Amino acid sequence: MVPPITRRALVVTAGAAVALGGCLEAESGSESESESADADADGDDSAEAVDWRETTLEDVTTGASFTIAGIDQPVVVHTFAPFCPTCNSQQEEIAESHAAVGDEVRFVDLVIDGNDDPADIRTHAEENGYEWTFGAAPEPFTEALVDEFGREISVHAQSPLVVVCPDGTTGTVEKVASASEIRNGIDDTCP
Repeated sequence: MVPPITRRALVVTAGAAVALGGCLEAESGSESESESADADADGDDSAEAVDWRETTLEDVTTGASFTIAGIDQPVVVHTFAPFCPTCNSQQEEIAESHAAVGDEVRFVDLVIDGNDDPADIRTHAEENGYEWTFGAAPEPFTEALVDEFGREISVHAQSPLVVVCPDGTTGTVEKVASASEIRNGIDDTCP
């Protein structure tokens, strides 16, 4: 005897059919994506890549707008999440570096999860006594960072510090870097 078809079995079967259809659709769509990529290579498409250095950001602690490229001294960019213990350890080292170098280097802490509330980021900075720049990176900024530095930059606990020199040269320092390792990374990248 064949068991009756249950509503759950019907839903699972229908879901599988939709998923398979989506896969087939994606495969046929991938041809047009590769054609589009060929058009980009030929210069036929007007899509432009985002330059993360030129993206306007907001310091959530002051409300001031800035770009990384517009900063006249070396910049250390740290992507983080307030709830990340590794990030918090890195911020303690950044605090030590910040105290040692003052305005000679600009430190920028950026949350890269679009769900974080700027008020929570500001509260995190204030409660910890951090006196450098804090902000939230928009998705195109984060995508451009990933394009340049790899997927690791978007993983809070693994993201390296990015050192940016006034001339646009970049380098990285592995997380969790001590204050002296941060200074060495700056000196190595921006001689």
